[in-house]
Amino acid sequence: MKTELYSETGVGVRATKACFFVAVFFALMLLLNGDAMHQSAQRLEYGRVHDFWVAALRPLACVSRASGGDRLRRTAQASVGEWLNER
Repeated sequence: MKTELYSETGVGVRATKACFFVAVFFALMLLLNGDAMHQSAQRLEYGRVHDFWVAALRPLACVSRASGGDRLRRTAQASVGEWLNER
């Protein structure tokens, strides 16, 4: 017997499908923002927290730069981001 995956109204999304797309969203977010997150961590006050975040985000920044995700983010920020921030 098939388990009921939707609400009584028949509207809804499977939890596995939702989790998959949430994971894809976060992977893209990390890929596009990895270098910016690393630069932000470098501006933290020096100490253990600074050292931890710089060390933890360094590989992510390298992957972001190698894949070109940082260039895509900078292009989007330069073109659309400034226009959106004016509003």
